[in-house]
Amino acid sequence: MFKITKSNPPDYFERAKQKVERPLQSDAWKDRHINGIRKALREHILLEEQFILCAYCEKEIDETSEKSNIDHFKTRHLFPKLTLDYNNLLVSCNSVGRCSNYKDQNIRLADYNKIINPVLDNPNDFFNYHLTGEIYPKHSLSPSDKERAESTLEFFQLNHRGLTEERKKISKQLEKLRGQITKEEVFKYFSSYKSFIEYLFAML
Repeated sequence: MFKITKSNPPDYFERAKQKVERPLQSDAWKDRHINGIRKALREHILLEEQFILCAYCEKEIDETSEKSNIDHFKTRHLFPKLTLDYNNLLVSCNSVGRCSNYKDQNIRLADYNKIINPVLDNPNDFFNYHLTGEIYPKHSLSPSDKERAESTLEFFQLNHRGLTEERKKISKQLEKLRGQITKEEVFKYFSSYKSFIEYLFAML
């Protein structure tokens, strides 16, 4: 998970919102005016704000509906008034058992006080990374922030076996390339897991 800086909402999104009859209800997301701009909106968020990475696991994804979805960080059924709030819209991969898929099936209203919001918080303030591919809370965190970090790892399944195995492979490759490659070259070679790579590159 990485810090996401939201841009101004695209004009076409604002125009579509104005045409929605019930913008503060969860079914506003299914309004035909919103449906008509959803693909363009997904592309905008991915390209302009998320470096073509899933907002949660940081795996590279594309903007197609088969591979990604516009996720309501605060889910529509719990926070209907935020359905068309642009700052609540992030793009997630469609992976089953992690990221938005797992969060939406398991989170409850009270849990939002226990997790990190990548728009409001900087996840790098909460996490460290290991060569094994695992993410863990920083030892210096207060008890309340440690709980938030642990809950975030759980609700998005950021240490899912598939993710840790991929990150572990990258760490081994980085060790072999130590001293032979610049930071800029690293990010050209490895397109996923930006925070993990930045942390490891600084440590090697």
